[in-house]
Amino acid sequence: MSDGFYRAFEDKHRGSLALIKERQRAYLPFIEPLSALYGKVPAIDLGCGRGEWLELLNEAGFDARGVDLDDGMLAECRARGLNVKTQDAVAALKECADSSQAVVSGFHLAEHIPFEVLQELVREALRVLMPAGLLILETPNPENIVVGTANFYLDPTHRQPIPPLLLSFVPEYLGFERVKTIRLQSPVSLDAGTRVSIHDVLGGVSPDYAVIAQKQAAAQVIRAVSAAFTPEYGVTLDMVAGRYDEQINVRLHLAEEKVQQAEIRLGTRVEQVMDTAIQALHKAEQANHLAEHAASRAHLAEVALHAIYHSSSWRVTAPLRWAGTQRRLLRERGVSGRLRDLAKKLARPVLARGIAYFDARPELRARYSGVAGKQGLYDQLRAAFLRISPDTGLTDQADGSGPYEDSAYAPELTACAPTVHAQEIYKELKAAIEHGKEHQ
Repeated sequence: MSDGFYRAFEDKHRGSLALIKERQRAYLPFIEPLSALYGKVPAIDLGCGRGEWLELLNEAGFDARGVDLDDGMLAECRARGLNVKTQDAVAALKECADSSQAVVSGFHLAEHIPFEVLQELVREALRVLMPAGLLILETPNPENIVVGTANFYLDPTHRQPIPPLLLSFVPEYLGFERVKTIRLQSPVSLDAGTRVSIHDVLGGVSPDYAVIAQKQAAAQVIRAVSAAFTPEYGVTLDMVAGRYDEQINVRLHLAEEKVQQAEIRLGTRVEQVMDTAIQALHKAEQANHLAEHAASRAHLAEVALHAIYHSSSWRVTAPLRWAGTQRRLLRERGVSGRLRDLAKKLARPVLARGIAYFDARPELRARYSGVAGKQGLYDQLRAAFLRISPDTGLTDQADGSGPYEDSAYAPELTACAPTVHAQEIYKELKAAIEHGKEHQ
């Protein structure tokens, strides 16, 4: 790889010196008890890069040195006065004496070397570490789906992701006393009430993890550095996915409750509608029953009335009913009025027959029309006819100018309304009278 490329790549995609140094402070609780136990003892950082961890080791009281194969990276370390060397990691360990180092570390180194070389590196670290000394190996976390499927391959020098269970098994298998896996820089919080999204499931797991392995030592020495091994660190995929499932289950439960409540409300409403429909049906049946009963009573009344009209008693009592009607009319019209009504009633058929007689004989009507006009008979006949004619209840006014309504006689006169022929005769008589007057 060309000089300076990897240094520029690290600066852009790994983060600034200050950021990485701040993140690596998470390891201080593991190494500070060793400094207190052994004083200023050696520590070696494999693949030290820009030297952030070397500075922290020196600040924590260790005699730290680093090795790396990238001179562009080491130039940054040398510029800050750090003890570094261009050297292979395994070769640097092989130069160390047995039990000579308090800390052996490698940050983002394991994913760059073949697995066989990784095993050899862990085996050499176990040899060179002091009792209770620590091996720290940090690498990208493939439990983070975004890291494991995309971001890991952004670095062209990466070989393959290493699952946490595999990397932790290597020092355990090769003889370290205890191994702790810690997950770092989790971008998602799993505090109570925190909402987890599908994006959190995909990319919310700790993007980096480290395996911290401790070499065997006396029990009191192991206890002296045990505090940092007790807590759990970071967020796993199971934790994020489990929280997401819990949220989904809660939402499903709430949705089911709402559906049940809606079903209950719907069932209640359906019952109300059914009750209303049943009540309406009962009312309709009652109305139908009442209608049938009323029709039955009307039919019985009609039958009874028909029987009455055709009974002997109805015929026998007819004179009595007629007499009662006459008494009522006498009270209403008086004797003179009633006599006029009877006279009109008797005169109407006579006049009607006379008019019909002349109507059927045009030659006779023509022969006597002149005489009748001269004698004024037509005027008298016309006045008499109009007085008794039930022409839709109309009679002549007193001055002979036209008809006026006589509602008192209308019901009785309507029964004897003049025929169409009679009305035509009346018009012809009137025309003849007018013609005679003009020629007198």
